[in-house]
Amino acid sequence: MNFCPRCGLTLTSREDGGRERQSCPDVEGCGFIHFGDFSIGVGAVVFSDDKALLVQRGQNPNRGAWQIPGGYAEADEDIALSIEREVLEEAGVTAKIRDAIGFRHAIGGGIGGPSTNIYIVFRLDAEPGETSFDNDEIIGAGYFSLDEMANMERVQSLSSWAIDLAMRTAPDAGLGVAMEGPGADRPGWTMFGLRPEDTL
Repeated sequence: MNFCPRCGLTLTSREDGGRERQSCPDVEGCGFIHFGDFSIGVGAVVFSDDKALLVQRGQNPNRGAWQIPGGYAEADEDIALSIEREVLEEAGVTAKIRDAIGFRHAIGGGIGGPSTNIYIVFRLDAEPGETSFDNDEIIGAGYFSLDEMANMERVQSLSSWAIDLAMRTAPDAGLGVAMEGPGADRPGWTMFGLRPEDTL
């Protein structure tokens, strides 16, 4: 990044928070500071008859690998809706979010990719129906048991971890969407937390 995305001035470097950061030279008028490149990924664990939904990648990287449905949350998209959208787009399955059960943090800059990424794993409840896929981005989709997955080639390790975690976590024990409480009705916010019956 060479120019300030707010005012267009050429970015300079200054210390902020104990680190040198790219920033706008117009400290008082604009004040932009670049904290790095970040993305939020979402993954869905969806069960049907004790089998988990997997999709097969049709494009590189990792063409042919099997994984839970998922993708990126758009900057202007509610995160709960983003994972429901990804499940529908990739597997043709209509599903509703139940809870968030875990996340993976990958540091960018050569370790985890070009940008730092948080990948949040959600558990969803599917409506009855068959899977479908576009034969481009996704070349296969279906529900598989753990025994079937053990005999499949190239099941993504992150997906195996997520499915195992979902199976070992009691129903509704993850972080649910907070429908009430301070900030829950704020436009543009989706808050997740333990359910009141699970707290002191």
